[in-house]
Amino acid sequence: MCIYASRILNFILFSVFYGAVANAQPYAYVSNVSGNNVSVVNSATNTMVTSIPVPAGPTGLAATPDGSSVYVASQSMNSVSVISTSSHSVVATIAVGSVPVALAVSPNGTHVYVVDQGSNQVSVIDTGTKTVTAKITVGTRPTAIAFSPDGMHAFVTNLLSSTVSVISTATQSVVSTFATQYGPSAIAIAPGGAFIYVGNVYSNSVTVHNNPSGSLVKTITGLVYPNSVAVTPTGSHVFVTNGNGASVSVIDTSTNTVMETLPTGSIPTSVAISPDGKHAYVTNEFGFSLSVIDTGTNKVTATIQRVGIYPVRVATVL
Repeated sequence: MCIYASRILNFILFSVFYGAVANAQPYAYVSNVSGNNVSVVNSATNTMVTSIPVPAGPTGLAATPDGSSVYVASQSMNSVSVISTSSHSVVATIAVGSVPVALAVSPNGTHVYVVDQGSNQVSVIDTGTKTVTAKITVGTRPTAIAFSPDGMHAFVTNLLSSTVSVISTATQSVVSTFATQYGPSAIAIAPGGAFIYVGNVYSNSVTVHNNPSGSLVKTITGLVYPNSVAVTPTGSHVFVTNGNGASVSVIDTSTNTVMETLPTGSIPTSVAISPDGKHAYVTNEFGFSLSVIDTGTNKVTATIQRVGIYPVRVATVL
């Protein structure tokens, strides 16, 4: 009887697991700053699924590591919305600081760090209680944020200070600051954690820094208002949006040089790599569209039109 019961339990568990995997859908979530909503795109079929209303001025957004939630910063309402990816609905709204423009979820999923540009601070949200537990003062006009893979540090670009603030997540305080070129507004960390990539919009460059010291490794020039950067899961390539043009540049990290530039829609504002590393998704703010790039061939394989009114940020889940 025990063996029989055990077999039944194993069958049930297998069926539940298999069913969950079989029914799982990959999605891209797009914040539309003038549409006051988040578009949901089925990234398996490159089709729109639904649109989720959120408070005015949605900009930065990020998914939790388990893909269960997407956090969205609404700069006009000084709030962060929590979207359930299973119901495609807002399940909580959290008040934060002035003009939240970007956010990032810690690798363990326990906290969300929100860049409050208007107050030169970072609000720390506990994802369990959905409350702000700390506020950390950084540089002038903070714009972007990224976590190190080990979760020990968060890095914040300060647009008008031309610096990056390094936050210890253990103490929730700034432990160091390093200089970049003029106008840092985008940041990404290599999966292995060794390097930091910073997009400097006023210098038309990407600077490569050692982690966590911030010492300069190389300056990559020839970009056009690089306002978003994303590293592939293998760490072999960095995708950079050229915000004052209509293209994405691909950097080979083995040489830290631009290997090619791909056409996209008008005014690309953000790029995100799918968790499996197979695709890059690019929001084209003035094109009202989302470009899909095959990272294996570096070709644009689809353009999803009318994705929203001024789409500015994208996040992906599997």
